[in-house]
Amino acid sequence: MIIKSFQKLIYISVAVIFSTQITIAQEMKMENHKHHQMNTSSKNIFLSMMDTMMIEMDAVPVTSIPDYDFMAQMIPHHMGAIEMAKYEISHGKNEEMIQLAKSILAEQTSDIQTMKLLISQLPNNAPKADKSFDKAMLQSMTVMMDNMPPNDKLTDIDNAFAMVMIPHHQAAIEMAIPLVQHSTNKQVIIFAKQLISAEQIEIEQMKAFINKK
Repeated sequence: MIIKSFQKLIYISVAVIFSTQITIAQEMKMENHKHHQMNTSSKNIFLSMMDTMMIEMDAVPVTSIPDYDFMAQMIPHHMGAIEMAKYEISHGKNEEMIQLAKSILAEQTSDIQTMKLLISQLPNNAPKADKSFDKAMLQSMTVMMDNMPPNDKLTDIDNAFAMVMIPHHQAAIEMAIPLVQHSTNKQVIIFAKQLISAEQIEIEQMKAFINKK
């Protein structure tokens, strides 16, 4: 009888300890989850969108074929701009920036369709470029992320939109320049030159807006 009571006491003690361990583990997991949420939510939405864009661009395989690599990388790059433009349209307060966001949304949506068509028309035996093209493409992304404004400076939605979109657009230009130098496809070259012109105009508009603040 005493032995049975002792065994029962042991079972109860083990159950209590196990239950306590589970509770502690659950609390630690919840605390880690809360900490992750705080870290995520504390980052400016536009910078978070840029991070997502970079992940999608990094997933694109490199072929060293200038026309393909440029457009395959530019499509997710444009999609990043589209997501930022949509957010500005929905949450922005400044009419000038909202209208610019609408222009970017329409323009880059159209560009994506154009690039998808151009990719489908590329020849199977398209020539590859030397390593300088790949290096220039990679460098454009590195410079873009290095030039992103610090998180604590992005307190105003409209200003943040412009400050993040400027290095984003500049990177597109820096990607297009070596493409023009290496490509032999007239249609792709024309598209790249038009992109350079359009994005440079928008950069100047955003710089002027920031300087007025």
